Amino acid sequence: MGQAEAGSAPEREPERKIDVGSEASLLVQGGPRHGEVIAIYSEVTTLGRQADNDVVVDEPPVSRRHSAIVATVNGYYIRDLGSTNGTFINRRRIFNDEFPLAHGDLVRMGGSDVTFMFQYSGAKTVRISKVDPPIDALIVDAKARQVFVRGERLDPPLPRKEFDLLQLLNSRRGEAVSRDDIAGHVWAERPDGDVGNHEIEQCVHRVRVRVEENTSMPQHLTTVRGFGYKLD
Repeated sequence: MGQAEAGSAPEREPERKIDVGSEASLLVQGGPRHGEVIAIYSEVTTLGRQADNDVVVDEPPVSRRHSAIVATVNGYYIRDLGSTNGTFINRRRIFNDEFPLAHGDLVRMGGSDVTFMFQYSGAKTVRISKVDPPIDALIVDAKARQVFVRGERLDPPLPRKEFDLLQLLNSRRGEAVSRDDIAGHVWAERPDGDVGNHEIEQCVHRVRVRVEENTSMPQHLTTVRGFGYKLD
């Protein structure tokens, strides 16, 4: 059978499956398994909250059957399985079509605190080893209340309100979050309308000082003019 045309979904006949002994793995970033490497041995590797998935992420934003990594003669692809909160590759949401995976791609399911870095060299033997995370990685671990920037844990950790702000944005990563939503979440103890824009801006600035290389040109925590903020 001929190869699929550029831009079209890869064909899925059995003869197109590659040797599943090829070197492919997922590096876990964030969560209790941070730094662990999960080898990919199957032609189809499922990810989701349900216990019988190949890779289990037991977090509320993750669907029971969330996504799948598929091995083909053309490489590895990921497919969203109709999840509620979406599958994101390098911060961009994909949909039901198979999306090609390249070495170093970041995979996130919904608003999960866990990110996977896809690793693939094409070798015939799986070698389990830790790989440094990408230079721009920002990982928020809600359960441990820890933040990892470029692979390093923030120490000292963010104060409570700064972390609450960052975690809210992380739970809706890629979406614009209004100032009203931020005020209601971070300053929940205060009545509606009691938190001014200046107070929110100061909190955002303190977070940027800790997580951005250049606060005047933020790469992660960006301003949505006239509305609020977004975590990319």
